[in-house]
Amino acid sequence: MEDFKSKYGSYALITGSASGIGTAFAEDVAQRGIHPIILDINAEQAGHVAKDLKTKYNVDARALIVDLSKPDFMRQIIEATRILDIGLVIHCAAVSIIGDYLDLPLEQHRALIGVNVTASMELAYYFGGQFKARKRGGIILVSSASALQGSALVQHYAASKAYILMLAEGLWFELRAHGVDVLGLMPGSTETPAIHVGDPDLSGAYIMPADVVAHEALDALGKQPSLISGARNRRDFFFLTRFFSRKRAVEIVGNRLLKIYRRK
Repeated sequence: MEDFKSKYGSYALITGSASGIGTAFAEDVAQRGIHPIILDINAEQAGHVAKDLKTKYNVDARALIVDLSKPDFMRQIIEATRILDIGLVIHCAAVSIIGDYLDLPLEQHRALIGVNVTASMELAYYFGGQFKARKRGGIILVSSASALQGSALVQHYAASKAYILMLAEGLWFELRAHGVDVLGLMPGSTETPAIHVGDPDLSGAYIMPADVVAHEALDALGKQPSLISGARNRRDFFFLTRFFSRKRAVEIVGNRLLKIYRRK
């Protein structure tokens, strides 16, 4: 645990950490002795998580309320963290929209780009530069297993997650010579509030606990460029991407999602 703290600094900035996988990351880094900054748009829930982690682990957990879809979000983050020894950044926040691409309002598509794509780029650019200058630090960009192929209903979400994955893997190679670790994390179905949006039929689905996803990612940081969460998911996506044509893989995942969300 001490090696982890000495490598990644005193504070970890975790976006989207008022719930789901983000909260699991915040708790795990707190257990490792790092002070988590709970960055989220939900002020009430972020404050609750920060207070809970302070009490449980005696860490300086802080809530930072930022809307990552706004153009000036980095100014708020820089001002709030300038004097802190941040050595770990985990971008977990995401906008997920479900439905036929042309049926969804353009503003939802723009918000998705802001949080999933633009925020990934700007966080990696600013903190990657900071870490490179110090020659230590870590960045986890949370992608998704959906990044591995296109799919109906989550086509834009999957596209944004593919961007995140490619960015993380490229930065892993570029920054490793400077002492900076980068990981692109691809969770599959995970027990979070977001997975229940749209009233899906999850019967028979393999759903991982959020704390297992976060712990596995933190242990993998510095060892590889990307990670699919869970041995079962790694096996399933190995077969999907290696033994089926691209066309067939898109059809398999698309049909599964149609069944989950439209009961067809």
